[in-house]
Amino acid sequence: MLQYQKNFKQYLNDLSAKKPAPGGGSAAALSFCLGAALIEKAMNYSCDKTPPLKKEINVLRKLRNSIAGYIDKDGEIFAKFMKAEGKKRLYLLDKSNELVSSLGDACMKGLCLAKKVESGIKKSIISDFYIGLHFINISLGACVLNLEANSRVLGKNNKRIAIFKKALGGNG
Repeated sequence: MLQYQKNFKQYLNDLSAKKPAPGGGSAAALSFCLGAALIEKAMNYSCDKTPPLKKEINVLRKLRNSIAGYIDKDGEIFAKFMKAEGKKRLYLLDKSNELVSSLGDACMKGLCLAKKVESGIKKSIISDFYIGLHFINISLGACVLNLEANSRVLGKNNKRIAIFKKALGGNG
C-alpha cells in the first residue's frame, strides 16, 4: 500500500501553522480536487454499466486538473497580499476573487455533471460518489465565505456570491 501520508504531512503542517499560506482557499481547491477524484472513481467503476460515462469522466478530469494548480496559487496570491500595501493589496484581492470565482464555477460544473450521471453510478460505489459531492459542496461553500470576506475589504459586493449560494440551496 502506498503511503500518501508522508507526502501530505507537510501540507497539513503548513496549513495548521501561523503563516499566510496555505489557507482556506488552498483547502477549498484541494476539497474540489478530492471530490472530483472520488466522483471520477465512481464513474470509472460504473463505465461497464453506463459506457457514455467515459466522455463525462474526461470533462471532470480536465476540471480537476485545472483546479489542482489553485492549491498553491491561492497561497501565492495571499502571501503577496500580506506584504503589499495600498492599491497593490486591492489588486491582489481582485486576483484572489478571480481565482475563487473560477473555483466556484468549476464546482458548479462538477455538481451539474455529477447530477447528470448519478443514475448510472453502480450502487457498490455510490458512497464514494456522494462523498465526492460533499467535498465539492464544501468547496463551493468556501468560495462563498472567501468572496464575502474579500467583499468586506473591497467595499463592494461580488455577484457570484448570490449565484453560488443559490447553487448550495441558499446555505452559504
